[in-house]
Amino acid sequence: MLEWQFTLLLLSNGVLIGLMYALIALGFVLVYKATDAVNFAQGEFVMISGFVVAGCLGVWGVPLWLAVPLALVSMVAFGFVLERVMLRKLIGRPVIAVVMATIGLASILRGIGPFTIFSGTKPLPLPLRDEPFVLGPLFVPPIQLLGGVISLGFLAGFGWFFLKSRKGVAMRAVADNQQVAMAMGIDVERYFGLAWAMTGVVSALGGVLWGN
Repeated sequence: MLEWQFTLLLLSNGVLIGLMYALIALGFVLVYKATDAVNFAQGEFVMISGFVVAGCLGVWGVPLWLAVPLALVSMVAFGFVLERVMLRKLIGRPVIAVVMATIGLASILRGIGPFTIFSGTKPLPLPLRDEPFVLGPLFVPPIQLLGGVISLGFLAGFGWFFLKSRKGVAMRAVADNQQVAMAMGIDVERYFGLAWAMTGVVSALGGVLWGN
């Protein structure tokens, strides 16, 4: 393999893997856009969603086509419950309060994980071929190609959502100043819940892709 071919191969793999990481990073963006705080439990969200899919497949014998939607629904519900039980009380408080809450949540989820029925290393066998696609000098693994396509779709969708849709603009207003947003009639609690539910969706997809 020539040097330029090897460089092109590394570049293509780096871009595709980066797009898969970008899907997980969207969880940070969604929470930040709504709360102006960083969700330090994003990695644990991905871990939990992967455990849910693995548990559905290995423990309960649920087929993959049903396990993935169940994980999506579970993470959306988890996001809503988390916002209602813990984070709603922090509306109007300093940003550092939300940051510390997510750090504590990350520690709790990381500690609970090994004691659940979903713990341990478990495969998530997606119905994809193992052999990479050969495109000239490029060898593209199917999982990376799938992850890149999904990530680009979500990046474009969320970009439009935050820039063009009324809900996205309202969510940005909540992040800028919660007190002013409430004074303008924006339902801050609703957009907090929406942000955490959307974070659950991208976390579930990230857990499935990276767990393969």
